[in-house]
Amino acid sequence: MPSKEIIRSILSHARDAQGYIVKMRRDFHKYPELSFNEVRTSEVIAAELRQLGFNVQTGIGKTGIVAYLPVDNATRTVAFRADMDALPIEEENDLDYKSSHEGIFHACGHDANMAMLLGAARIIVSLKDLLKRHVRFLFQPGEEQPPGGAIYLIEQGALHGVDEIYGLHIDPTLPSSVFGLRSGATMASTDRIIITIHGKGGHSATPHLCVDPIVIAAEIILAIQTIVSRKLNPLSPCVISLCQISGGTAFNVIPGRVKILGTARTLDDNVRNALPSLLEDTIKGITSYNNASYEFEYLGGYPVLYNHEEQVDFVRGRIKELFGDDAVKNIDPILGGEDFSYYLEKTNGAFVFLGSGNREKGANQPLHSPQFLIDEDILYKGSALLASIACSS
Repeated sequence: MPSKEIIRSILSHARDAQGYIVKMRRDFHKYPELSFNEVRTSEVIAAELRQLGFNVQTGIGKTGIVAYLPVDNATRTVAFRADMDALPIEEENDLDYKSSHEGIFHACGHDANMAMLLGAARIIVSLKDLLKRHVRFLFQPGEEQPPGGAIYLIEQGALHGVDEIYGLHIDPTLPSSVFGLRSGATMASTDRIIITIHGKGGHSATPHLCVDPIVIAAEIILAIQTIVSRKLNPLSPCVISLCQISGGTAFNVIPGRVKILGTARTLDDNVRNALPSLLEDTIKGITSYNNASYEFEYLGGYPVLYNHEEQVDFVRGRIKELFGDDAVKNIDPILGGEDFSYYLEKTNGAFVFLGSGNREKGANQPLHSPQFLIDEDILYKGSALLASIACSS
């Protein structure tokens, strides 16, 4: 546990680093890059880390970075991860540092996540004599694009020798400066559903001579909604969202095929394992009754993110030491997903949220919104927390 003197020093260095953190965040924001194409982003980060004295490896998982800061006489290693990729969304904000790449936007706050970790790096280097553990930084590509970058970093040894790992993510649903935390199932699995219905096309005036896949698709879509409400335990959170349907070429032609795409999210591995057969039974029954055929794919995405209780309690203590008891909130689970879950399957750790919601500053739009903004004034607090974790034994 850091002493009060160390806490004051961390906070002082963090406040001093605020301008740098904002500058880096705005740079990343202006030049966003999509999953596994974070070439410029990676180059900028690697240069910053080398200047600070980190041992830097690049090209991990294509564009990822693993950086080390060895500490004399340390026997354990703590790792921190930030995600680097932006989203294929057109930004609608009017900012001096608005995205300069058409159709690409840091609408999930990864620009802030990277900047806070770089800020933590500056603080940690200034306090290197206080470190009790080796420090490893993972700047990861492709969080937004399954299968995600985490599995590639793990395959290439990024977690080798790591005893604990922590991630920090901006959250506009929490008030500015409030950290969100929970142990156990925290974020959902993120599986994909692909359904193709094969009917018999024909003229709209003679539907009796056709097998209409549009009508069959409508039946399937409605029936699937009853899986959650009638076939699963209501105490086990789950959502099935069918978000895309395509079929047909003209207003008076019954098509021969319809395709439906969607996602299934749950916090319960037993539910996750049951969903493919529940979905296929529903699809098979309806298509069979209507003399149609089908193809069904259930593609596993990120697993449930389970925070480890010991590390959650540890982080909660660091937050309270830095910012007081009211600065941390026990949050409900989230049905969004995160490939940070792969790291937590391999080692102990926790995924933490930092509130950036501030209506007065216009920072009240959700993640992935084209109007997404953050309250930049809170960024140094994220860096301070990460540095405090690094300075704890």
